[in-house]
Amino acid sequence: MLTKDNLNEALADAVMDRPREFFIGKHRFCLWSPTLGMSLMLERRLSALELDYGMLGKNPSMEALRIIAVKRMEVCQILAILSLRDYEKLSDSRIVEKHAKCFSKNLSNEELAQLLLLALTEPKADVFISLSGIEDEHKEQSRIIHHKNKDGHTASFGGKTIYGSLIDTACAKYGWTKEYVVWGIDLCSLRMMLADSVNTVYLSDDDMKALGKPTCDDDVIGMTADDFAKLKSMDWN
Repeated sequence: MLTKDNLNEALADAVMDRPREFFIGKHRFCLWSPTLGMSLMLERRLSALELDYGMLGKNPSMEALRIIAVKRMEVCQILAILSLRDYEKLSDSRIVEKHAKCFSKNLSNEELAQLLLLALTEPKADVFISLSGIEDEHKEQSRIIHHKNKDGHTASFGGKTIYGSLIDTACAKYGWTKEYVVWGIDLCSLRMMLADSVNTVYLSDDDMKALGKPTCDDDVIGMTADDFAKLKSMDWN
């Protein structure tokens, strides 16, 4: 369970984008943090599992085993997608099916249930945004912008679909291609980079008084010495 107490550690893991590895015999497989493209591929499949989220919260192992018993191959297909980070492999249904059949044949119900729970409990950007205070900052930014525009009005257009709200924003801000935004970076990192990007709004002394802001000091969630040691110890080759 991700809480404020282990937020720094979870953020460090998210920054490193380290996969969850498992073995079948001598063969190593990984469950990757999904990219935007992978997330879109998984959306319908996860919905089709018809998970009982109430039971998942109370007894996750039992719920995972129940799903495996009735939708074993569907779960294996979800795990297969998460095990393939390369777009060329993900776009080849034969490769996805090969991985799914391998998992179904060689992994027990208990092992599949454990992997499914790992996939379902992957930290999401929404949780990071809430726990880190970014969500509160966005509300405060909206309040400040509303104050600054109190004598006028602005109109915004676009951003109605994922193209404008996420893909175009990332391409314009970082100079990335659409392919990289969709398949090259994990969705959690993409959303966190956009959500936590630095924005500055000039406030006069009168603005500060009107907004009830005695100081502009910000709380910054950093990394502990252990977090940096973990980054340094990684094999980046």
